[in-house]
Amino acid sequence: MTPQDEDESMANTQYLFWVMAGALTLLFIVVSAFVGLSRGAKQGYITFAVLFVIMLAGAFYIHH
Repeated sequence: MTPQDEDESMANTQYLFWVMAGALTLLFIVVSAFVGLSRGAKQGYITFAVLFVIMLAGAFYIHH
């Protein structure tokens, strides 16, 4: 494996990481919107915040 292959592999891994983070964020927004519609806006914001913090914690755990 050449250094260039390693660089491309890292770039692909980082790209996939950010694509997954974006997809999860959009999913959390949709889930929070439905929670907000059924239980009130405050509960929707809380749901989004909790899910987003869990995702960030998981990302830091995986990244380090």
